[in-house]
Amino acid sequence: MNRPNTGSRTTLLTRALALALLTGALGACATATIGTTDIPDTEENRAIYDRVMEYRRAMEARDSDAVEAMVSRRYLENGATTDRSDDDYGYDTVRDVLIPELRDNVLEVQLRILPHRIQVDGDEAYADYEYYYAFKYVEGGVEGWKPKNDFNRLEFHKEDGVWKITGGL
Repeated sequence: MNRPNTGSRTTLLTRALALALLTGALGACATATIGTTDIPDTEENRAIYDRVMEYRRAMEARDSDAVEAMVSRRYLENGATTDRSDDDYGYDTVRDVLIPELRDNVLEVQLRILPHRIQVDGDEAYADYEYYYAFKYVEGGVEGWKPKNDFNRLEFHKEDGVWKITGGL
């Protein structure tokens, strides 16, 4: 009767166990990421990520008060142009024009945000993301849907311990 060589079996088992332990140990050293992103899951990054997702939820709920509360009085938007200033606007325009448009003219919002990068430097931070949205609006008594897919950056400043949006709406 042929008996298996238990010495080689034990050696194989020992090597497999050592490899499994080594793989597990190396995996434990890897940086965890936020959700399905490649963004390292640090306390600072998580705070910005959570704020971006809070913004998404407020937009989908059409909660104009929540959106306005997230915006800093330092807010400044250059209208995606740097060579002219006639399309720049700040907090007052957000409060007096954009927030009322969200509240009064937008009937429904579907917004998907896919974060790509978060950078935090002291009290300043930004989040780069891709977004897909469709919103149902009414203008002049006519309803319609507007879809869009693009990339954006939300900029933040920490004010009294709270991250506020300073650009990118």
